[in-house]
Amino acid sequence: MDRSSLPGLDALSACCWPVASLDRGALSTLQAEVLARHPGAMLLTSCQRIEAYSPAPCDCPAPARLVAFEALLHLSEVAAGIHSVVLGEAEVMGQVRAAGAKAPATLGPLVGQAVATARELRRETAFDSHAGHLLDRALRLSGTEPAGRLLVAGTGWMGRLIAGRGRALGFEAVIVAGRTKPEGAWFRDGGFQFVGLGGMAGIGTVSVAAGCLGSSAPELDPTRDLPGIEALIADFGTPRNFAAAADVRVVTIADLLEGGAPRRHGDPRRAALRSRLKEILEHRLALAAEDSVSAVGRLRLLVEQARREEVERSARLHPEVAPETLDAITRSLVNRIFHAPSERLRGIGDPATEQALLALFAPQED
Repeated sequence: MDRSSLPGLDALSACCWPVASLDRGALSTLQAEVLARHPGAMLLTSCQRIEAYSPAPCDCPAPARLVAFEALLHLSEVAAGIHSVVLGEAEVMGQVRAAGAKAPATLGPLVGQAVATARELRRETAFDSHAGHLLDRALRLSGTEPAGRLLVAGTGWMGRLIAGRGRALGFEAVIVAGRTKPEGAWFRDGGFQFVGLGGMAGIGTVSVAAGCLGSSAPELDPTRDLPGIEALIADFGTPRNFAAAADVRVVTIADLLEGGAPRRHGDPRRAALRSRLKEILEHRLALAAEDSVSAVGRLRLLVEQARREEVERSARLHPEVAPETLDAITRSLVNRIFHAPSERLRGIGDPATEQALLALFAPQED
């Protein structure tokens, strides 16, 4: 199998730093260092990692570095949620797509292959967890029962998932705290209570407090900004949402990643999924090598060129739509329309038919 079939694959490097639950100062310092050392890289940032994917070798002091095929395989695994604390979480796929939309053009095909490989694995795999199940993990690790009142600080996607999971687990009341009261159906239909972030300390004692605030939110002091906590503070933020000092047990994402009992049961499945993902990626690269000299490959290039031109045109006409959203929508539509015809073309074996079809897609000269 020719693993060098994608331009730039041999030179690809991935430099990786774990960042789960770093404090604000340490995270800010690391981000600045990564940006300074990787000016032409694609930067992938999440609550667990900062990773820089470069189109050239790198000698930075990253704790983990991967090159060529192994770097692309790792990016595919990240996009599929295999490295996430909650196995198979879907949200990381969007983070990879968003990073790819801002990546240098030379990395575009490589990121596209990683995302497509991850999608193929997800289509054939049943994942029954999402980021909201971090609450389950924190409760198990701390030996806390889902009873009494739950306070969720944050109304973003993580806060919504944690609040919904708290309701499903049986907390008597779920109080959501944010800058403004949510207006979405998730809040109206969930039976949640609301309090402003500045009023959390006055809501009375709660059993569990969960931090789901974004990276730009200021760090909160549990002794000053939170109400009385009976059992647990679950800090799901990177950087941390709450200062370390507290009178009760504090569980962070870093704690959940340390490999305690809840994680060990998932390791065999993660290994199996990594093996299957590698098979998918190798198969896709083999097809790419074949396509590079085939009618199907030339047709794919023409279609992809037209798709990218349309994305650029749509971005100019609709600047309110995120570029990664336009990229995802158009890529999905093209794949849906183009997959079956391209597979049939591959099996025709008639050069005249292939050339006639290619001529239909070729741009006309002025």
